[in-house]
Amino acid sequence: MVSTVTIKFSRQEIEQLIKAIVLRLKIGESNLFGEDNEKSSYETLKEDLIRIKQQLTEGEQQTNGQVTQEEFYGSACENCE
Repeated sequence: MVSTVTIKFSRQEIEQLIKAIVLRLKIGESNLFGEDNEKSSYETLKEDLIRIKQQLTEGEQQTNGQVTQEEFYGSACENCE
C-alpha cells in the first residue's frame, strides 16, 4: 500500500533540509560510526528535495492567473503558525 501526505515547507526550509542531508552523507562517508546502511535512502531523499525546490522555483517564476500567492502559500504567516 502506498500512502501520500502533504507537507508545507518554505523554499528556505527545503534548502536547510538539503544541507542537513548533505552533512549527514558526509559524516556517513567518514566511517567513524561504522558502515552507512542508509546512504541510498538519504541520496533519494536529497534528490527528491532538490527536484521539489526546482519545481517551486520554476512555479514562482511563472505567471499563473488562476492561483494567487495567498492561495498557494495560505493566509497565515510563518510567525503566526
